[in-house]
Amino acid sequence: MKLNLSYRFPFPQYPAVRLVLLFIGGIITAWALDFSLFLFPIITILAAALLVIELRNTRKASLTNKWVSTLLFFVLVLSSGALRFYQASASQKTVTENIISLSEWEKIELKGQVVSISKNSKGKTRLDVQVASTKIDNQLRSEGKYKTRILWDLPKTIELGAEIIMIGTIVPVSEPRNPLAFNYPEYLSRRGIYTQVKADSILGYSETENSLSWLSVRKKALQIVDQIFTEETAPIAKALLLGYKNELEGETRMAFARAGLSHIMAVSGLHVGLVVAPFWMIIPLFWTKKWGSEIGLAALILLLFLYAGITGFSTSVIRASVMAVFLTYGKLFSKRSNSINLTAVAALLILIVDPKQLFEIGFQLSFSAVLIILLVMPVIQAKLPYPIRTKWYGTPVMVMIISVVVQVGLYPLQVYYFGEVSVISPIANALFVPFLGLIVPLSLAAILLSVLFPYLGVIINYPSELFLQLMSGFVNRISDFEWAWFAASLSSEFFFIFWVALVLTAASWRTPKLRWRMLAITLSFIVVLQGITLKQKLDPGKLNLIVFDVGQGDASLVQTPKGKNVLVDTGIWHPGGNSGEQVILPYLKAAGINKLDAVILSHPHADHIGGIISIMDEIEVDHIYNSGYAYDSKLYQSYQKRAKELNIPVTSVSAGDKLEIDNAVLMLVLGPEGSPKGSDPNQHSVVINMIYGESEFLFTGDAGEDQEERLIENYGSLLDTDFLKVGHHGSKTSSESFFLEQVTPEIATVSLGRNNRFRHPHKEAVVRLSQTKADVYYTSREKALVFESDGKSIQRVTWE
Repeated sequence: MKLNLSYRFPFPQYPAVRLVLLFIGGIITAWALDFSLFLFPIITILAAALLVIELRNTRKASLTNKWVSTLLFFVLVLSSGALRFYQASASQKTVTENIISLSEWEKIELKGQVVSISKNSKGKTRLDVQVASTKIDNQLRSEGKYKTRILWDLPKTIELGAEIIMIGTIVPVSEPRNPLAFNYPEYLSRRGIYTQVKADSILGYSETENSLSWLSVRKKALQIVDQIFTEETAPIAKALLLGYKNELEGETRMAFARAGLSHIMAVSGLHVGLVVAPFWMIIPLFWTKKWGSEIGLAALILLLFLYAGITGFSTSVIRASVMAVFLTYGKLFSKRSNSINLTAVAALLILIVDPKQLFEIGFQLSFSAVLIILLVMPVIQAKLPYPIRTKWYGTPVMVMIISVVVQVGLYPLQVYYFGEVSVISPIANALFVPFLGLIVPLSLAAILLSVLFPYLGVIINYPSELFLQLMSGFVNRISDFEWAWFAASLSSEFFFIFWVALVLTAASWRTPKLRWRMLAITLSFIVVLQGITLKQKLDPGKLNLIVFDVGQGDASLVQTPKGKNVLVDTGIWHPGGNSGEQVILPYLKAAGINKLDAVILSHPHADHIGGIISIMDEIEVDHIYNSGYAYDSKLYQSYQKRAKELNIPVTSVSAGDKLEIDNAVLMLVLGPEGSPKGSDPNQHSVVINMIYGESEFLFTGDAGEDQEERLIENYGSLLDTDFLKVGHHGSKTSSESFFLEQVTPEIATVSLGRNNRFRHPHKEAVVRLSQTKADVYYTSREKALVFESDGKSIQRVTWE
């Protein structure tokens, strides 16, 4: 007998999986390409062609017609995904919002209801207001309804659901000005907000009297949480039970993330599962009744609707509720074998309603986690000893196993979005998640009872209070250990494809014919990844340069061909923050950079050393180089002291020194020249000549006319360069003609802030720079600037 080794995947069993994959393909295609003008005719033609083929099939079926019909259907679904993405991406602004967007910095009077209250990273209050009426600059009146973000810095405390009348200033919603920066306009638009206003004064305020509105119910629930929990645990309880994270401190959020428990602080699939869990226990009762399954499904939908209401109808809860309804439908109607298919149906419905959900991290993590559990856990469970599946200790062991499976399965997404992976997560989840099945329902019951019997609610909730105290103490302690988490980055986006193949290989392990095929595919991807890594090592590499937009200051990051990272200046300092924490560190984290091999501080003014302390506190710094100019400022003295505390060497450099950082790049110090010349730190700036192959870069700090003269005297035509970081932000006293005639740059960049108080760049400096025939770029106009060199030429790279 001949053994049949072929294997065909049972696609007919998963129609929803095919549909959602095609729909996702259409969304991604539309995101990458713009062919919206042709899409409607394409869909019309495809639909007509499909109808004709199907009519022909009814008369006379043929294999050719079947294949053509299937192909047309697939392309139609793909096109539908693209169409929905284009429709969702079209501006949803009202006429009033468009007028507001065109009226930046004008005065505006608003009347509306507060529908959300949050705090930014600085603890500043932010309100989302559903506006009922608008008056702009005492002229234009509008009754158009829309939602706006209010920057609330007034002393008045605002309650959720309150009606307010206020006067404010229209503040533009700024686009990202640096690579990998947080896209604030996109963040707001996903919440249906396109405008923001800074509150100047309040004209009227009243609490809502509609006790049956969802806002009132949510507000009442939050107040009860304050009553039945202590001041220490109430913020955690609000996040855990109601998805209200506005009172969580940044340090608390970070601690939970590093302990691998941040998912329990965001009401999503886990919480919906805990709400549904008691319902699942009584499902057998519904099977015994006529219409029981239908009644059970209706009851579940009502339960989830109520829970979504008190959690503010957040996207994550709605997404998890849709998934829960479909999975429970499968159990009620004995369709558990199609859980993967039902999950795909849930994803498809969500994407039809809002295709932009595909690019939300919550959507990606939620569905990826569910699919990983559904695919991989059956394989693992089949291999587990019988006692683990039946004994009392089986639950925490299974939680730990699931945590490890999900943690490993989601590794690429965690690294891509967060740059960190928790090592302690499986243990932390095993210790606390099993108890949430009791704690969450118990606390929700306590909230309900407290409406009528406040003291009884406090008594019933006491175990939950003790549990949160214990969990909070564990998290705060464990997050201080460096071994509990590690930073990571992806070497290539191709790694995602390899990881999907790896997960599918694990999922197919019980099917030998499919297992070996998937294993061969995974091994081939490993070979490709190794090839990419080898190519990167053998490739001469490129030098990358980012001139950050830090406003009226300077900060540039050089990434050498061998992966060394050199930061030249660290931007500005101001009472509300600094460029280190607001610009540089977010970029380094997003780019997966966890070490700076050198920081060069050109001179000790606050617009060049502003972010150094924040950077030293958050990331490893090997060495700091400065000009040696002893400056009498608190910031300068503080960074010197902090560097000493952290054992970071600080070396003063002068003309003639060479920085040994990467042997592929020559870094020569051209200034300052020994002891300070005069009392101006600008004229004692560190000047660096960086040479990679045939490409030369010249960084001049804030060198002015005096130092430029000394550079010409010392080096003359040797200053000839390809790239010039223009000194002193384009001021009148820098970039003199005699200097530029020797430097002759092909590219010149000027780092400065928009509408700065110094009125930089000075028109005389602009004229002198234009006479060099160089490509001159100003960060105030161009935002951050990115360049790369292969050692032969320097090219600008677009990042937006």
